[in-house]
Amino acid sequence: MAYATADDYARYGNGSIPPDKLPQALDQASDEIDILTYSRIIGRGFGNLTQFQRDRVIKAVCQHADFRFQYGAFLDVPFSGYGAGSISMSFGKDQGSGAGEVQSSSAVLNLLKATGLMDRRLC
Repeated sequence: MAYATADDYARYGNGSIPPDKLPQALDQASDEIDILTYSRIIGRGFGNLTQFQRDRVIKAVCQHADFRFQYGAFLDVPFSGYGAGSISMSFGKDQGSGAGEVQSSSAVLNLLKATGLMDRRLC
């Protein structure tokens, strides 16, 4: 189940995901947010989070869906870099990576860090 709706995406996303692909994109982004938060949202229940946490998670899902839609083809390759002619891209493991090696933007990771749900300590 996605933590964000199409209305949330209209508010917090950049609009790059076509409407027919949006439900799947939000669902996949929510699954990866669960990985980044060590499944704490599942454990506590989304409705049991504070309003602050829910708002941040919704924003993070929308922004992560945009990130995956824009860069997903490059993130899902089994190597860390790509070069063709004068174009070169590399994906560092340390930058923009969270739990489970999920790649995301620093904006998404910062939204989630503020909630305390990414803390590695037991809670």
